[in-house]
Amino acid sequence: MKEEQKTEQIILDAAEIEFLDKGFALAKTTEIAARAGVNHALLHYYFRTKENLFEKVFELKVRELSESLQVIIGKDSPFMDRVKGGIEAHFDFIASNPKLPHFIFNELIQNPRRLEKCKPMIAPVLAAIYNTMKIGIAKSVKEGIIRDIDPMHLMYDIVSMNVVVFVMQPVIGEVIEVEGKQYADFLKQRKAENVETILSRLRV
Repeated sequence: MKEEQKTEQIILDAAEIEFLDKGFALAKTTEIAARAGVNHALLHYYFRTKENLFEKVFELKVRELSESLQVIIGKDSPFMDRVKGGIEAHFDFIASNPKLPHFIFNELIQNPRRLEKCKPMIAPVLAAIYNTMKIGIAKSVKEGIIRDIDPMHLMYDIVSMNVVVFVMQPVIGEVIEVEGKQYADFLKQRKAENVETILSRLRV
C-alpha cells in the first residue's frame, strides 16, 4: 500500500470510530485528526469536508453490511447450508460492528438523502440474495426439503433476529450485567439459537 493510501486509510479508520460513537452531528474533524495522528490540514487535504469524510465511511460500512449476507449467493452447497452460513456470517459481522445498525438507522432517519445514495450500493447485493433465495426455496420446496416461504420474509427474519441482539444489548446490559467471556458465550449461544429458529421454520 502506498504511503498516501495508508494515510487515507488511517484517517478513515479514525473517522469510523468517531462517527459510530457520536454520529455525524456531534463528531469533530479535530478529534478524528488527533485520533489518526495527523494534523487537521492533512485531513482536509484528503477529504476536504466533514461531510465528504462521513459519506466515505458511511458508504464503506453500508456496503460491508449488505455484503455480509452474500455467502447465501454461493451455488456449490445445499440451500439450507447456505442459509445457515448466511445467518452466521451476518451475525459475526454485526458482532464485529455492534454500533453499526443503530448508526445506520439513525443517520438514514436524520438525512433521507443518504438513503437515496445508499440504494445503488445496496440494491444489487440485496437483489442477488433475494433471487438466489427465491430459486433455492422453489427448488427445495419441490424436493420436499423445506416448506414454502416468501424470500422477503426469510431475509427479514435473518436481519431482524441478528440485529436486535446488538441493538438491545445496551438496554439489557443495564439490567443484566454480562461481559467478558460470559458475553462471548452468550453471543455464541444466541447465534446458534437464531440459526436453529430460522432453519426450523423452513424444515418440513
